[in-house]
Amino acid sequence: MSELTRDGGITTGSPQSRSGLAPGERLLPECLVLGVRHGVTPSPKPPVRIYLGTEPAHYRATRIFVYSIERVRDPSRVYEIYLMSDLADFRRLFWLTGFTNYRFAIPHFARAAGRAIYNDVDQVYLSDPAEVFDLEMAGHGFLTISPSGRIDTSVMLMDCARMAAVWPVHGARRGRKNGLIERARAVPGLSGKLAAEWNARDGEYRAGHSKLL
Repeated sequence: MSELTRDGGITTGSPQSRSGLAPGERLLPECLVLGVRHGVTPSPKPPVRIYLGTEPAHYRATRIFVYSIERVRDPSRVYEIYLMSDLADFRRLFWLTGFTNYRFAIPHFARAAGRAIYNDVDQVYLSDPAEVFDLEMAGHGFLTISPSGRIDTSVMLMDCARMAAVWPVHGARRGRKNGLIERARAVPGLSGKLAAEWNARDGEYRAGHSKLL
């Protein structure tokens, strides 16, 4: 990852590479950093870490996602946006998208430390994602919306230390999405509820109430 900016600009980090990678593949997510804006006193709070599931075909959607954060973010805080796209060593057979299982590898990419937000690329922030990042987790390992009792992993807040053992990277690389979700559901108290306004899906948007569309 690159050094953080202090002028409100965007910097990028170039992930390590190795021989034998397919064209466009990378070992680690690319990191975009939204630094503290010029003239603003830096916040003492930790950087807001967001991992975005995306793919090369969604380049425009990725730009819109990042721009939506820039519009609503706290200018005194640093935001690290990790683009999980075309990552090597994942078995993508049976995936519904080009990034389906990347979300379960976040504890690995985060080195099993701190918090992280996961987002699908087809989303737009209407309020500061730091509001999610700073939520009280009440001992849960991850928070999601759970319509009709079903865990929706398109938006998650994770405690990476707790989730590292539940979602090890080899499981993310070779496992099936539903199996990985059920593995987490089987741990009592691991999953917690995220307020619905942080994942307003098609037809659920409420003006002045929804915080992520």
